[in-house]
Amino acid sequence: MFSRRQFGLMSAAGLLMPRPLLASTRTDRKFLFVLCYGGWDTSMVFSPMFDISGADTEGDATTASAGGIDFVDSEARPSVRSFFENYGERCAVINGLEVPSVTHERCRRILMTGSTATTTDDWAALLAGNATESLLLPHVVLAGPAYTHQHTDAVIRVGSNGQLPDLLDNTALQHSDMPVTALPAEVSALADAHLARAIAGQTGQAAAGRPAQVMSGYGDVLDKLAALKGLDGVELSPEDAGCARDLAADAAAVFDLFSMGITRCAMVRSDGWCSQGWDTHQGNPLQSTHYEELFGYLQLLMADLDTRTTITGTPLSEEVTVVVLSEMGRHPQFNTWGGKDHWTFTSAMLIGAGVAGGQVVGALDGDALGEKVALTSGEPSDSGVTLSAEHLGATLLALGDLDPADHLIDAAPIEAVLT
Repeated sequence: MFSRRQFGLMSAAGLLMPRPLLASTRTDRKFLFVLCYGGWDTSMVFSPMFDISGADTEGDATTASAGGIDFVDSEARPSVRSFFENYGERCAVINGLEVPSVTHERCRRILMTGSTATTTDDWAALLAGNATESLLLPHVVLAGPAYTHQHTDAVIRVGSNGQLPDLLDNTALQHSDMPVTALPAEVSALADAHLARAIAGQTGQAAAGRPAQVMSGYGDVLDKLAALKGLDGVELSPEDAGCARDLAADAAAVFDLFSMGITRCAMVRSDGWCSQGWDTHQGNPLQSTHYEELFGYLQLLMADLDTRTTITGTPLSEEVTVVVLSEMGRHPQFNTWGGKDHWTFTSAMLIGAGVAGGQVVGALDGDALGEKVALTSGEPSDSGVTLSAEHLGATLLALGDLDPADHLIDAAPIEAVLT
């Protein structure tokens, strides 16, 4: 059963996992996705717009540099400055990413899959579904979207209210409107023993048929269920801190799973300060508060990551890439309500393992459109390309030792950000 608050390691029961489910010793790179829902104003941190004619920018903000990263600095966002001072050399900021839509769900799908088609898997599902070893929890979605087609079985949705832990420990039945009567323990034990004999009998038959396949598959599911119930001390649904979800607590749960070697990817979601959302059609200064909170969490997250080791004793920071992104940007100018509407160009930030840090790739031109860049150098180039979600995805697949050409048509990785 999963605890509700304590963060720890695997219990003794968890060590009794069936052999195929034991944690892998292979060092597949791991990925934590942090998705800021609603579309952030990149002019407040990632992409300065001071030279863009007509752009509405903050009067007290300036361009600054720390850890090799040029960013927008403001006294209202000390956590941004502190983060880049401490971790900028491990970060690559990608500006001018085009996501050709202005509707949220469509943009999220494009950002995470490179396509609007429903027959695609997102980057995390591809990475998790193509892991070199069998994983108990390949891709864990604590909060946020998941788009799958071929790798649906690799995705585990925890549920924003802790539905998965409640299902595992049977407390979900207490919230049902239907009357539930528990079987006596001796009856349940007899049923389990009968099922175990049936599974063993079917899967042990020399001539494998459909019944044997079904029972074998059912047996695998029971093995995984037993392994899940054997985990203890990992909080997969951290309680909210104050008025918003605690991203540092979410990340701590993910790092527990990464350390055990049973998870390759995870998704967490930021809705900004007090869950007010990043979709600021009114009151755009709220973006500054969101950024201050986000980068404060990112500092805690990275400090925690740097204390962790894997089951083989390797520093976990050598195996984890953190991906911070939002599905769209915001228009350079204020609307009549003091907010900013949608913009099809956004930014992303990659942190950690495999990332050539201390650099910003891409930029916005004088019209706030993405400049063309050379993928090999990251420098502006008339013969380069406008960066897209496909380029971001190809970069993530390459970081995960997958060939982007096997999953994407005509999209290459941004080689400049790969070590």
